[in-house]
Amino acid sequence: MAKKVITKKARVSIVKKRWYAVQAPKVFNNVVFGETLAVEPEMLKGRGIKTNLGNVMRSVKKQNMEVRFKIVEVEGNNCLTELVSMEILPPHVKRIVKRAKKRVDDSFVVKTSDGVQVRLKPMILVKDNVQHSLLTSLRHRSQEFFTKVAEESTFNELVNKILTGDVYRDLKADLKKIYPVLGVELRAFVRE
Repeated sequence: MAKKVITKKARVSIVKKRWYAVQAPKVFNNVVFGETLAVEPEMLKGRGIKTNLGNVMRSVKKQNMEVRFKIVEVEGNNCLTELVSMEILPPHVKRIVKRAKKRVDDSFVVKTSDGVQVRLKPMILVKDNVQHSLLTSLRHRSQEFFTKVAEESTFNELVNKILTGDVYRDLKADLKKIYPVLGVELRAFVRE
């Protein structure tokens, strides 16, 4: 057998990648919640990152929500992000709905005082079987409530109210005037 002669050696180009710390927005107290790998900082802009809200807020109670961020700017080794969406995980929705007889879902867009459009998807849980007209009035009242709250607050204030749960408590008290509800949750919060 003839030996195979190699005339040229293949040249492998190795590009060094660096780790960059991913930092949450100011609403989340600028917490560093992860790292990402990239060759150059310009490649990171616009990159989406999905994580658990419990990791960002350092709270086990918030682990049922998924948060999505988008890298906006890179300063040194830190990537500054902005909030894109928050969503309750489907298994948790199933667990919550199990106790209720009726579930009222809605989806609408509200505009905050600083001009940011946000899609909200509230979920209202009712304990008893009730008439459809009552469910419709609950849906309309919640839409009016969220529109009013969004117009009175900036995007960051609205996110803060949702994270602390003040909005849910106030809405539940407001909806009790129509019919007593078992619970109110925001299934999704998406920046448009």
